[in-house]
Amino acid sequence: MNLEIYFNDAMSYDDYIKLLDKNRTLHDLHYKKFYADSRIDQEEFIKETFNILVITEPWCGDSLALLPIIQKLSERNPTWEIRILLRDKNPELMNHFLTRDVRSIPIFLFLDERFNLITRWGPRPEAAQQIYEDHRTQIESGQITKQDVIKKIRTFYAKDRGQSSLEELKVILKKVLVEK
Repeated sequence: MNLEIYFNDAMSYDDYIKLLDKNRTLHDLHYKKFYADSRIDQEEFIKETFNILVITEPWCGDSLALLPIIQKLSERNPTWEIRILLRDKNPELMNHFLTRDVRSIPIFLFLDERFNLITRWGPRPEAAQQIYEDHRTQIESGQITKQDVIKKIRTFYAKDRGQSSLEELKVILKKVLVEK
């Protein structure tokens, strides 16, 4: 699979933002609330060059919380380039990055300068996924709706302000650098 072709065909972050419509407010709120202090600039992973290919859709609540984190981190290093593909228009790519055999999004593909896959992240940080897992049997038995659990995840994102995601990304990207 030639990820460079997908990357070059993908839209820019600015073009993607225009598709958000009513979800733009929530996206912008997460962008505004996420904070990484200056110590992040000393981290080796922030100094690396990454092409980041994101597979998502404008309606995806997890993406509304997570994409602003990646965008803010990319603003600290101009060699981080973000491009976005819509999942439903790219099923052949999405099928290579399934989560539990499901097309869960967002998926963040971290590529090197030659567009080789270094690592992937998503569809949500472990802490947010744990909220879902804690309620999985209740959803399946009908005791709680999936929408109720999604509200709990959104509450988590609002309170966490991207810090769990940042810590998870640090671990993943540091590991990649060690293996390099």
